[in-house]
Amino acid sequence: MRAKSYLVILGVVLVVSSLALAIAAQAGGNGKARVIAHTDKEVSDAVEKGCKVVREAKTLKALLCSEDVASSLGLQEDLQVFAMDSGANAQIKADLVQSSGNSGEGRKVIVLDTGYNYNHAELSSSYLGGKDFVNSDGDPLDDNGHGSHVAGIITADGVDARARGVAPAAGIIAGKVLSSDGSGYFSDVVAAIYWAVDGPDGIANTFDDFNADAISLSLGTSQPYTYKGFCDTILPDLTNAIKYSRDRNVIVVVAAGNSGGSGVSIPGCISYSTTVGAVDGKDKITTWSGKGNAVDISAPGVNIYSSWLGTSYKTASGTSMATPMVSGTVALVKSAHPEYTAAQIESALLNTAKDLGKSGKDTSYGWGRIDAYGAANYAAP
Repeated sequence: MRAKSYLVILGVVLVVSSLALAIAAQAGGNGKARVIAHTDKEVSDAVEKGCKVVREAKTLKALLCSEDVASSLGLQEDLQVFAMDSGANAQIKADLVQSSGNSGEGRKVIVLDTGYNYNHAELSSSYLGGKDFVNSDGDPLDDNGHGSHVAGIITADGVDARARGVAPAAGIIAGKVLSSDGSGYFSDVVAAIYWAVDGPDGIANTFDDFNADAISLSLGTSQPYTYKGFCDTILPDLTNAIKYSRDRNVIVVVAAGNSGGSGVSIPGCISYSTTVGAVDGKDKITTWSGKGNAVDISAPGVNIYSSWLGTSYKTASGTSMATPMVSGTVALVKSAHPEYTAAQIESALLNTAKDLGKSGKDTSYGWGRIDAYGAANYAAP
């Protein structure tokens, strides 16, 4: 008998102490700070003073410096990432899509989170490999649980029927960007998005591209870095990465965050994201679901049962759980319409959503609660 436990998770949160350099709070007080550089001169000046490049992603480079050197250079902080810790299939009509013979077979979703429990009975058949950006190796094994919960919502086989995913035949490629305690760095998330699009060689349109259908990001900032409007200029490296993905027909599905009326978190508030709020089992928006102009759609995110560490399962709540509901639906849409572009996929999702709240798009539900059956059968222009 599998162990079961119950947990409420209000998402994985990018906790931002300051958009300016906040060296003292960095690196656990070990005398080191991780910072961001964008130009060759900034990099060379930093290396000359003893800094070490620890992450590269297009024009962005992250360096590890002494606190004194980091302060003297005036470079931006590499923001840290922290984790705060199925009737839903019927609610979004994914069960009807599955019963018609479409379970997302042959489709791929990339999950950027705490890793992937490829030893779990629900998840082993869907594992297509991955990368650990925290430890810089090729083994993204989950040592936290959040990433496996998210992945299970997309693709769990249904060994335990209550845990069956939205697209159980879809494959998952895992990018581990958060460590066992749920912490990580903004630059790793940016690098992981480019890796998800370009493949291991870092070059687009080559033999090793993953050709994924979606990137699923259950990540977001906490207050005060939440926005009722769009936030494309706040972290331009992240904005550029998400736009890069969309421009190459990989839709980026992002949590709206869990700050309620205070606004939508980064990167959900970036205009190129497909941003997801959370409703309960009665299609009512939760009080904590991030609200703002950037919300595109909503999905069930309350008391969602899914895979965890070892052989266990957990019940959790958050926009982190609503996000993979939409990512899984993308796999179903692409299975039905493999020729669809990212824009056509988003059109299918938004135009078939069950309109809730104010008529049309609103700041709580977006265009409404996702309808997987409607989306999979939608003829996009």
